[in-house]
Amino acid sequence: MDPSVQGLNNSVPLYVADSRGSRSTSANSPLSSNTPLVQPRLASINEAYLLRHYQQHLAPWLDAGDPEHRFTSDVAHLASRCPLLLYACIAVSACHLSRTANTIAPDVADNYHERCISIMLPVLDKPEFDIGIDILLSSTVILRFFEQISSHTPSNDPQRHLLAGSVYISSHVDCAISGGLASASFWVFVIQDIQFALTYQKCLRLTFAPFDDRLRQWWVAKPVLSDGDWVNRAIWILAETIDFCYNVSGRNYGGHLGVAGENALKQRILEWEHGRPDTFVPLHISSPDHARGKPFPVVLYTSLWHSTAMQHLCLAKALMLIRETEVYENSHEQRVSIKARITENLNYLFGIALSADDEPSLRIMACHALCACSSWIDEPLAQNLLFDLLRRTERENGWPWAYVEQRILHTWQGNSR
Repeated sequence: MDPSVQGLNNSVPLYVADSRGSRSTSANSPLSSNTPLVQPRLASINEAYLLRHYQQHLAPWLDAGDPEHRFTSDVAHLASRCPLLLYACIAVSACHLSRTANTIAPDVADNYHERCISIMLPVLDKPEFDIGIDILLSSTVILRFFEQISSHTPSNDPQRHLLAGSVYISSHVDCAISGGLASASFWVFVIQDIQFALTYQKCLRLTFAPFDDRLRQWWVAKPVLSDGDWVNRAIWILAETIDFCYNVSGRNYGGHLGVAGENALKQRILEWEHGRPDTFVPLHISSPDHARGKPFPVVLYTSLWHSTAMQHLCLAKALMLIRETEVYENSHEQRVSIKARITENLNYLFGIALSADDEPSLRIMACHALCACSSWIDEPLAQNLLFDLLRRTERENGWPWAYVEQRILHTWQGNSR
């Protein structure tokens, strides 16, 4: 048995017969002499089990905005013949199972993570070590995923792979539009950058200008935008909004400062809302029912990527409205109106997550929105439901939120005084 996976307990079907991995060849065995022998892609049953766990349970989180499901299909296929990608998938799977099911010792994930580092470092030091940008980027965002679920407090989040991703992506601008796994990895990185920025209310690591120019030209040149393009445009709008709202040194958007930048960004949001195809129309909406303890609307979409796009757009609109309360002097009536619009957008975002309760990626996005906007949630029933969502997301999905809980509670207690 591979010594690095000795931490697997008996819940994993370990049926390795001896140290060489031999199997019975009796007449009753599936591998009898009459059965044609096929060389498996992975010799270790434990690594195969963990790769399957990644494919079935974790890759869909990364594919939340991708109708092509690149991290579910392409990565799982490539990993069996690419050690870097394989070890990245196994590291995040082992970490997830350790946190949610306690079926694997924590050091198994760390061991595989270190294997990834030992492969990546020579690539950075010596360019003659040739690893395709699609493999390098996809491995990096999976390893950032590992960092995210293994870091229990901000001080334990080294952000090594977030920083590495920004370096790789900035040196390969075309990855944003090249298609395939490289582009899918770019968009996952943007979401991960957004998640970090929302948690700490900081601007993003990504340098916007070269990507913004390339993406605008790409989208304008296409005769028809696919659903995937519209999802990516919504993600990009939120990324730009975060950078505009949190980048206090300049508040630059599209080369514009201040009011001009704000108006340009608002125009992009309106263009998305008015131009998006009918596939983004929700399947069903029910209004909140406070009498029945339901402060959020029921919002159902036909696909995960439509839900993902709408969450990102709603948060962009809410952040722009919040900025208005911070920058401008508003009358009482204006403040009431802005507050109502902020609440409407946030409630819609939270309603999407709570209506599709089996989608971890929508839960996680809602929790990051809560990190950034908790001071605007003042209804006790809504607070209780969202705090419960934080705890369920940690308990059931393995995403660490304990360090955020006290900060949010402190904010709500201060608002109630």
